[in-house]
Amino acid sequence: MHPYHTDQSVRSNFNRQQLQIKETTKLKMKTKLQLSKNVTQNKPDEKRQGMKVRAVVTGHDAKGRAVFVRDEQVDGMPIPGLGELAFLWNANEPATYPNAGNNPAAPGIFPPLGGIRFVIGTYLPGDFIAPEPTPEMHLEDGDELGGANAGFHRTDTTDFGVVLSGNLALQLDDGAEVSLAPGDVLIENGTRHRWRVVGNVPATMASFIIGAHRH
Repeated sequence: MHPYHTDQSVRSNFNRQQLQIKETTKLKMKTKLQLSKNVTQNKPDEKRQGMKVRAVVTGHDAKGRAVFVRDEQVDGMPIPGLGELAFLWNANEPATYPNAGNNPAAPGIFPPLGGIRFVIGTYLPGDFIAPEPTPEMHLEDGDELGGANAGFHRTDTTDFGVVLSGNLALQLDDGAEVSLAPGDVLIENGTRHRWRVVGNVPATMASFIIGAHRH
């Protein structure tokens, strides 16, 4: 056989192999993208399995050296009329360092002056979110459950929130409302407000809450 034909055959086989590699790579990338969408997108018809949040906590050992003290899954707590809340850190007073990195686990959703709460909440679609009021929530006439303005409340806190998934609408006095999408941040300065989920997919928001003064 003429050397030219041998070289041509080799080149042809090489080109076919390269084409197969490209097609296989495209297929893998397409499959990976589809899997990523399936994982990150909420599907309305999927059965909820309950919220779990990985929490990694640092602290100090007996010699004052920085160490990892916990790497754990925190389960969400079902809250009627709301959805689920995962309480990640509850403190009623400022920390003093160095310490062992233990969560003070103070009770209550809202902190007193000088306290903090770090919470991730998953909120369910439907009407305005209206859980059973707690003593820290200041209500006006009609803000109670079943009232004309159910869900409205104010607390003596500064709330920092970032939407992680889904869409939420925040309503203030006189019906003023703004919609928040994933990545949007809210700073809520002790104002009267209420929430609702936009659409038929649960929404998740991380909130850092600081106790504040009120005149």
